[in-house]
Amino acid sequence: MYMNKVSSATASVLCHLLRRVTDPAFPLDHDLLKSADWKKVRKLAAVQGVQSIIFDAVSELPADLRPSQAFMMPWIRYVVGQEQIYTRHSAAIADLSAFYESHGIRMMLLKGWGLSLNYPHPKHRPCGDVDVWLYGEYEKGDALLESELDIHPLMSSHHTIFFYKDVEVENHITFIETDCHKADGSEEILLKYAEEAPVSVPSVKGNPILLPSADMNAYFLLRHSTAHFATEFITLRHLLDWAFFVNKHHSQINWDELYANAEKANMHIFLDCQNAICVNELGFSSEHFPVRKSRPELEKRIFNDIISPEFNEDAPDMRQNFLKYCYVKTKRNFANKWKYDITYKESFYSILFRFAWNRIKSPYSFADIMDKNKI
Repeated sequence: MYMNKVSSATASVLCHLLRRVTDPAFPLDHDLLKSADWKKVRKLAAVQGVQSIIFDAVSELPADLRPSQAFMMPWIRYVVGQEQIYTRHSAAIADLSAFYESHGIRMMLLKGWGLSLNYPHPKHRPCGDVDVWLYGEYEKGDALLESELDIHPLMSSHHTIFFYKDVEVENHITFIETDCHKADGSEEILLKYAEEAPVSVPSVKGNPILLPSADMNAYFLLRHSTAHFATEFITLRHLLDWAFFVNKHHSQINWDELYANAEKANMHIFLDCQNAICVNELGFSSEHFPVRKSRPELEKRIFNDIISPEFNEDAPDMRQNFLKYCYVKTKRNFANKWKYDITYKESFYSILFRFAWNRIKSPYSFADIMDKNKI
């Protein structure tokens, strides 16, 4: 969801608190924090997906800099609720992995829970849906869900979708939307990486969970972030996913290979800027985040767009108002052309055409949309 333009004071407080999360030794700016509008700060943190993350910094502030106890209590309840959701997600992931494994299917977990393990407090990274890769056996996996658990997955663009113990799961057919990016080459790169030995970590129930190798994760996260950045926006949570992952696994990443692959897909400029932002705005070590070429003005524009997107008009639900949805989406894409120029190799107009066609045909039919809108 987009929001109105963010005041520089509110953004400064939020970024200051994030610096305390990434570097507990970062000196406090007492004047900045004393003048903070905590209601606005918390609202911005919620939009940016870091409400529980910055709570860790806020709760450790000196008493004269912290919000009032009355203000903190609902925040505490929110964080506790987030931790409970995380626990349920963790258990569902463990059970689902064990279910597939019992039928001889390996499940690799993408993004989400695996990335949370890189955070100082994993439970404070917000939970979304669960993305899984069954090593090409998605059809067998879905058939088993239907026959044994009475779960009926629905087909979407490049994955099937189902709910397992109230947790939304996306069972990937492909890693990226190949219909939208015919010439990207990313799917082939990711399939090659998927052949490498995955990382095995214990689940909350003791059984192993498979995660992508560091090289696969680096490329997948980069492609995922650039796709969101170009077509809509990314948040500070996306940025922190990258930052904490690289900070922990930087020595395991083949940076020469990552940059070579990124350049083939025209993501190398964004990669440079993202790494520079992690150092200059979030306080991570420059030794862990290589930058081949500094672009200060572009870095600033990208970071400002993360905090407060240049285009901030919401599109209505596609099935409720198809014409306005198309209008707003078109406006957004043209406003975001500068983003496409640093994230995709293909022609801007060919990408738009394929995105539009992909949204029309999946997951809803064009006839269905027309009927819903009485066109």
